[in-house]
Amino acid sequence: MRFWIYIACCLLASGVSSKSLTKLFKDQKPQKRSEGGCCAADPPPPCCATSTELSSCCDDKDNDEEEDDEPKRLVVYFNFEKVLKHGRISDKSGYENSGTMTAGGEILKFNDKDYTCNQAARLWDHDIILRGDTFQAKPKTAITIAAWIKMEEHAGQHSIFDTVGTFHTQGQFHFEVNDGVARWFHRDEKQKVVFETMAHTVAKGKWVHIAGTYDSKTKQAKVFINGEIRNQSLGDGALSRDWGVRAGIGNKEKGRSLRGSIDEFRIYNYALKPDEIKALVSACKATAPDTTSAAVEGDGAADAAQKSEDAPAPVDQEAKSAQPGGGGGGGGDEAGGGGANGAEGGANNADSSSNANTEEKKTNNKKRRSVDVSRYSSYYD
Repeated sequence: MRFWIYIACCLLASGVSSKSLTKLFKDQKPQKRSEGGCCAADPPPPCCATSTELSSCCDDKDNDEEEDDEPKRLVVYFNFEKVLKHGRISDKSGYENSGTMTAGGEILKFNDKDYTCNQAARLWDHDIILRGDTFQAKPKTAITIAAWIKMEEHAGQHSIFDTVGTFHTQGQFHFEVNDGVARWFHRDEKQKVVFETMAHTVAKGKWVHIAGTYDSKTKQAKVFINGEIRNQSLGDGALSRDWGVRAGIGNKEKGRSLRGSIDEFRIYNYALKPDEIKALVSACKATAPDTTSAAVEGDGAADAAQKSEDAPAPVDQEAKSAQPGGGGGGGGDEAGGGGANGAEGGANNADSSSNANTEEKKTNNKKRRSVDVSRYSSYYD
């Protein structure tokens, strides 16, 4: 009887010792999560049993995944319908990312018949400053910046949005118009260029909607003008969230004042789709004029001009069928008809010459634009 009691006591003691040793080894694992971390879950994730470093365990991975899959949201929205005390611009996104307009900026109402969101900020030599160090929900993997602008000058650099961080003194975001060319650019904390895209043309003296998008998953950076994709390029990398030194609209200090007015300024933490960009345009654009009328006014005329410039020159079917020089004139009773045919043929030749000149002009314009873009990319910071 004593023998069996002794065996039972030995087995009980070995079980307790085993549990104590197991606990001891677990406690000796270096840099494990605290009791409130993911390793306290039941059952704990596999990384808690195998990882020896804090940075390689599950919580860091979970946090990265959460940031990559952050909800798609509008993170700042200025419609300039109301300005609070001390020039404070209220943010309508719900994140309280308000801005402050420097002294001299104005909130004006416009009466443009083709633009319905008629209250805007006229900046000229003034800025709207955001608190970059406390800005909430900064985009990390994707972004859209969109706004309506009305340029009063074409020449020079006009900043729609830019940021500067604490890691280096060069600009990070640059969304701007330079000599009528839209530029969409980003540089990260390590001074690596993430993307750069340029697009023609931002018109002067009329309201133009401009938007830039980037998605690190697709690596596509795009520029939209009046709801249409005007250019796109491939980028690489995540976005810098280091806005600690500066974030704002207009940049007088660097000679990049927005010489004009801005309205409906928005930043999203994801890349809007083309139809979503068009919806932003439609929200403030008056109903399109009747295209069957003889005169086309406002932005419709500008759009038509742009489309006709990019489209192939029209072919005159009558000119194709007519002989060079037209009819030389028939004999007898047909002399009058021949003269008329000759006049018609001469007119057709003039049309053909005009078409040739149009084609040559198009080619020269494309070459000039290519040279302009190359020139612009050489002097930006």
